[in-house]
Parts: sequence; C-alpha cells; structure tokens
Amino acid sequence: MKDRHHNSIALLLFIISASVLFALAIYTSVMMESISSFLKDSIQERLLSVSKLAAQQITPDELAQLDSPEDVGTPLFDEAQQRLVAFAEDNNVIFVYYMRKTEDGNYQFIVDNDETEESVNLATEPIAPEPAPELAANGTAATSGLENYSVGYVGLLSAFAPVYDEQGEVVAVVGVDIGDEQILAVSNLTRNLVVSLIIGVVFVVVSGLTNIGLQIRRGRRLRENLKQQRLMSELSQSFISNEPLAILIENALRRTGGFLGVDRCRITVFGEDGDIDAAFGSLFPQTASGGSSVPTLFCSDTTAEQDTRSSAFVEGYTALTGGSLRAFILTPLYVEGTLWGVLSIENRDAVRRWNDNDFQLISTMSSAIVGAVARDRIETERAEALERAVLASQAKGDFLSNMSHEMRTPMNAIIGMTTIGLSAEELARKDYCFGRINDASTHLLGIINDVLDISKIEANRLELSYLSFDFQRMVEKVVSVVGYRMDERQQELRITLDEKLPRALVTDDQRLAQVITNLLSNAVKFTPEGGSIGLSAHLLEETDGQLTIQIAVSDTGIGISSEQKERLFTPFEQAEHGTSRKFGGTGLGLAISKRIIEMMGGRIWVESELGAGSTFNFTFTARRGKDDEYCYLPADIDWSAIRMLAVDDAEETRGYFEQIARQFGVACDTAADGEEALALIARTRPYDVYFIDWKMPDMDGIELTKRIKAQLGGDALVVMTSAVSWDEIEAEASQAGVNRYLRKPLTPSSIADCLNDLFGASAFQQTTGQMEQLPDFSSYRVLLAEDNEVNREIVLALLKPTGLEIDSVENGQEALECVSAEPGRYDLIFMDVQMPEMDGVEATRRLRALDAPESQTLPIIAMTANVFREDVESYLAAGMNDHLGKPLDFSQVIAALKKWLPRHAGA
Repeated sequence: MKDRHHNSIALLLFIISASVLFALAIYTSVMMESISSFLKDSIQERLLSVSKLAAQQITPDELAQLDSPEDVGTPLFDEAQQRLVAFAEDNNVIFVYYMRKTEDGNYQFIVDNDETEESVNLATEPIAPEPAPELAANGTAATSGLENYSVGYVGLLSAFAPVYDEQGEVVAVVGVDIGDEQILAVSNLTRNLVVSLIIGVVFVVVSGLTNIGLQIRRGRRLRENLKQQRLMSELSQSFISNEPLAILIENALRRTGGFLGVDRCRITVFGEDGDIDAAFGSLFPQTASGGSSVPTLFCSDTTAEQDTRSSAFVEGYTALTGGSLRAFILTPLYVEGTLWGVLSIENRDAVRRWNDNDFQLISTMSSAIVGAVARDRIETERAEALERAVLASQAKGDFLSNMSHEMRTPMNAIIGMTTIGLSAEELARKDYCFGRINDASTHLLGIINDVLDISKIEANRLELSYLSFDFQRMVEKVVSVVGYRMDERQQELRITLDEKLPRALVTDDQRLAQVITNLLSNAVKFTPEGGSIGLSAHLLEETDGQLTIQIAVSDTGIGISSEQKERLFTPFEQAEHGTSRKFGGTGLGLAISKRIIEMMGGRIWVESELGAGSTFNFTFTARRGKDDEYCYLPADIDWSAIRMLAVDDAEETRGYFEQIARQFGVACDTAADGEEALALIARTRPYDVYFIDWKMPDMDGIELTKRIKAQLGGDALVVMTSAVSWDEIEAEASQAGVNRYLRKPLTPSSIADCLNDLFGASAFQQTTGQMEQLPDFSSYRVLLAEDNEVNREIVLALLKPTGLEIDSVENGQEALECVSAEPGRYDLIFMDVQMPEMDGVEATRRLRALDAPESQTLPIIAMTANVFREDVESYLAAGMNDHLGKPLDFSQVIAALKKWLPRHAGA
C-alpha cells in the first residue's frame, strides 16, 4: 500500500509534471511562433525601408534613358549598375533591381546589381505580374512571402517600392531581396523545439526518468552551443577594433585553439615563406569564382586511410616542419577572390573526430578574418589614394603657380619693350625692342602650346602627321632655334649624325623636332655657361624599310638625382620645385615628349647623376623615304673633280669632314694646324676650297687665310668655320679675304649649301623641294566668323599669300545667314567660339541642322583660346571637325586647311 501510495503520488506527480510540461510545450510553441512572427515583421519593416531607399538610387530621368536592350552596356547603364552594386553592399542585401510595367501588364527588368551572366536587364524577357510588385506599381510598398526564388538559389524575402517621377507618377518598381536564413533558422528552431517537447512529453509518459536524463543531456549540449555561439559572436566583434590586424588575428587564433582543445591553430599567409607556400598552395585553387565554394580539407586520423590530397599534404608538411601530424582541418582564406592564406587546425598526436560545431566555429572565424583583411586592404588603399590625390593636387597647384610665373615673365617683357619702343626715336632702338617682343611672344606661345598639347594628350586626341622630310635639314632648323641661347651662354654644341642614316625619313617631322627642341632647350637651361652639349643620332636597325633610330642629347649640366628621375616624365612635375627655383619651365615638356615618342613606337629615358650631367635618350621608328627627293648637290657638276682642304685642330671635326666628303663624292684632305695645311698646299696643286677653323693654336684661321691668299692669290675660296657668331669676327675675317662663313656645329646639308653657293649652284635648292612653299588655295572660299577686329585682320593677313578667298562675319548669326543664303558657296568655316548674339557652338549646331546637302559635311574648325580637354570635347560634340588654339600658329592653320579642304583632304 505504501509503495502503491508512493507510486500513486509518483504517478500523480508524473501526470502533473507531464501536464505542466505539456502546457509549457504549448506555451513555448506559442511564444516561439510569436517571436518568429515578430522577427519576420521586423525584417519586413527593415526590408520595406531599404526598398524605399533603393528607389532613390536611379533618377526617373536616367530610367527614361534606359529604354531598350541596346542601352545595356552604355556608360549610363554601367554607372547605374555600379550604384546598385554599392547599394547592395552598403545595405547587406543580395539583389536590388529595377523593373517597369509593360503595356501588356508584364514586368520588364531594367538593371540590377548582378555583374554575372545571370544578370537581369533590358535584354531579359519580361515576367508575369506578381502581387507584391503589383502593389508597388500602384504606389504601395509591399513584401512577398518566403519562396524559392529560382532553381539553385536559397529562399529569399523580397520587398518592392514604387519609383515616382516629379509629377508623382509611378514610373518603375524597385525590388530588393535578402536571405531568409535568419527567419528559417528561428522557424526551424521553433519547429524542432516543439517537436522535441512533444516527443519529450510522450517519452515522459513512457519513462519519466529517461525524459529527465534526456533533458539534462540536452541542457548540457545547449550550454555548449551557447558557449560556442558566444565565442563566435565575440570573435566577430573582436575585429571591430583599432588594434593592428596581426594582433587581432593572433588573439582570435589563440581563443579558438583553446576552445577546441587542439595543439595548434595558425594561419599561413602566402608570400611570407616560399616552402610553406608550396605545401599549402597546391591544395586549393588560387582564385575562387563567384558563387562556387572551395571545400575544407580535413582528416581525423592521418595514420588511417586518407585521400590523395591529404596524404600529399601530410608528407610535405611533416618534411618541412619536422613534426608529426595526426588530425587537421585546412580552410582556404580568399580575400577579394584570391587565395590569401590557409587556416590550419592541428593535432600532433591525438585523433580528433571533427563535428559540425567545429566546422561552424572555424567557418565563422575564417569569415571574420577574411573580412578584417579585406577591410584593412580597403583602408590602406583608401589612405594611399588619398595621399596620391593630395600629392596630385599639390603638384597641379605648384604647376599653376609656376605657370603664372612663366607667363607673367614674357608678358612683362612684351609690355615693357612695347613701352620702350613707342618712346624710342632711333630706328635701331625700335628694331631691338621688336626683336625682344618677338622673342618673348615666341616663348609665351611655346608655353601655351605645351598646355594645348597636354590637353590633347589627356583627351587622347594628339595625332601624328606622317610626311617625308629631310632629317638633316630638320636637325639644322632645331639647332638654329636654340642656337642663340647657346651663344648667350657661350656653350659648345657637338652634332654626330650616323652616316648610315638616310636623308629622307617618313614620320611626323614637326613632332620629332618638338621633342629634340625640348631636350636641347633643357640641356641649355641646366648647363652652366661655357659647358658643352651633344646631339647624336644613330641607326639601330632596319627591317623591311622600317627604321629604328636612337637620338641622344647629353650635357655637362647639374645632373638629376634618382628621386627626381622617378617623377621627371610626369605632367606638372619638374626636377626642382618652388617659386624661388633657379630655372624656369612649366613641367610639361618631358611629359609631352614621352607621349609623342611612345606614339612613334619608341621610348625615352634618362641617364644621369647629380652634378655629373645628363643624357636623354629616345628611340623612334620611321619609314625610309626617297633620298633622291633631297639631293644636296646638283648632278650637272662633276663634284669628283672638286678638291677641298679642311683645317681644324679637333680630330673629331676633321673626321667629320672626311665622312661628309665621302658621302658627296668630293676629294678631301685634312690638316691639324696652319703649318701642316701650308705644307700640303706646297706639295700638291692648290685646292678648290678651304674650310678653315677660326680658332686654332699657334696659327689661327685668320692668319692662315692671309697666308693662303698671299700665296695663291685672291681667287682662293676660303670658308671660315667657327662656333662664335659671325658678327664677332666679320671685320677681321673679311679683311683677311674670307669668302664665306659656316657656323658650327656642321651638318652635311650646311656644307652642301656652302658648296652650292661657292660653285654657282645656289639655285639648286629652290628646285629640289628643300625650300618650303606656301600652298595655293586660290580656288577655295572660306568663311571667317570672328567678332574681334584685330583677330580678323591677323587671319586675313596671314592667309593672303595663299590666295584663299575669305569672307568675314562678326557673330554666329551672320555666319548662319551667309551659309543659308548661298548653300555650297564655302569650302570651310573658321568659327570663333565666344561671339555676341550667337556663339560658335550654337551656330555650329544650327548649321548642322540645316536642310542642305553640305550641312553635315562642311568642315567647321573652332578658333578659340579655350584649349582644355573638356572644351575641345564639347566643340567636337557640337559638330565641329577640328580646333585651333589661339594665339594662332600659322603652320597649324596651313595644316588644317590642307587636311579639311576637299582636294587636299585625300593628299
């Protein structure tokens, strides 16, 4: 009875306990369902907010421009997609996409944030209407229920919001998707808990003691899971810190290893140890593609049977480390899609049966580490980008400061010399002022042209004009441009031209001359007075008529440091900075030269040491031209019968004369001084021409000339050569009987001109195409639209020798009326941009819209002082064909006429 009573009590207690437990199960089910519902509602509210925010990412005007499949891939489409990509990352959503309702009631995708081939856009087939998008299309933001989005995707929760235009009309619907993992997790937990409690009630009925044991065991597992979840949360939060990344990773590894109870928990970062890299790197692919996952490699007991990858790793690892390895987990760490390192969990001696909790913990830590490394990279790159931007801004600021100085200096000379010239009474004084004004104006125009060229480079509109030209003549012109500055600084220039170089080359001679001029000007600028400068050209190779030529400009100047070399060819940069710098310059010349040389198929570099001078080298490619187009000596004279004597104390100059004489087929003897020359003359018959250096030891050129004239008579032809100006020696040389003067450095063409002049062949130059003639444009009519009277006068005066017939108007409206009144009258229009009543851009747009056959083909060339990239692009977009920068370069005006006038365009 007592036992029955106890059993009854126990049964009663058991029934009470079961009833309470059942009630608790029902109550818990209701509560969990409430929590799940609350969580879902909260997520839906957040998702609705995010969808409304997403509706602001693309404006209605931009959506209007994205209307057809052809708009996919346009700059606007790409920019819109990048916004959605950034929005999705910032708001932690999976997909964000825009749709518009079609006339048949379906929905057409416009653009989304998916950059893979599965992206939906204007080229995607419309989809049938669904309730949530329909609500959004009617002006009400809505969410959809949980569903399988498509094959291969996890469940998604979606929200849709309307996109309004300025009139309040719905023009599109924006949708955002997030994963439903959290909701499903809570739902699964609720379902599992309810099922577990029901099973527990049934099991309690069967055996209360067993149920108690199960509850105790479940409680223990739950505590372990909670402890692990707490650790995972703390690991994730621990990386949100200002501490160094290495310390954060070390702490996370230490805590994880301690929790798992393993011997070692470490990360192998690739690039730090080549041998370890080889051991780990062969196990996993170097890159991870978009949605694919790389499986973790693990082994619970390396002494038992294992797969090939595990065996290979264990052998390589133990060979490198010298230690044993019994159990391990290897997880690859991909940062921005590239294998950054491998996380290894190791047990040296004990077997370890890895479970799901272990993998979950390791996966969480791996994700936290990868995210932290990626953020660290982003912060580092952001800091570096900021530093680069600051340096670039500072460089441009320095450039503008230097440019102001460079432009004000010649302007001051122009204004000052104008004032002096106006008040001067002597003609010589006025001529001197005009000369100075011309020099300052040329310098100022060079600065402006540099700015124009760098603008063309930034706009990728710098073009080359390939023509046949005389290479040696081009070098002569370049030397003459910078020669007066060398005279002022008493610098010596040496020219060495490879005799293998052809006379005629086919490339852009003006751009090539621009590069050489820039390098020579820099050499003059940075070389002290009395220094020497060298210019050499050599043929490197020739393949099928394609020549590779190297030109070097050397000097004995201040030199360049290693640090300065790194930024030397960068725009807006100079070797030395500051407004108090000794040397001037805009910092653009070398950057422009580098771009020109690259376009010519070559490269440019500098060899220099601080204080030891510099040598700028560059190569370029050119085609071989026809040398007979540039004959230096006429064929009707027997030049082999001409004998010349070159007297110079420099062995290099004597050798140069011999080389040139061989090219011309002229007999040439040389002498190192006056005594040797007189001895040669005494032993042989008199020479036809004598080239005598002015400055020689013992007996100078003047004295030698006097002796030759005294010995042979006044008919002896003597050419005086010297690096000094003719003005300095003219009186003395003329008195001694010198017939001609030849300025050093010598070139084959300059010697040929001298011979032609001496032997009555001076007219030969005019018949061989060497003298540049202005083209004949007398059959063309051009319209000039320019509101400035002075500018009109300049253009008319410059182009008058070409025979071009020019009508001029003062604004765009008058230009439009002229063209409309007489269609076909004009072959080309020079159009100023800034004019009253109607500017040049608007006039061009209206001209292009005229209903006339030539309205689309009539060449229109902008003439403007606005030469920056944005300005030029806007002129071309308005319908203009080309542009000329002010102040006008006459050679560029002629080149533009040749290019755009009908019969010249194909030449």
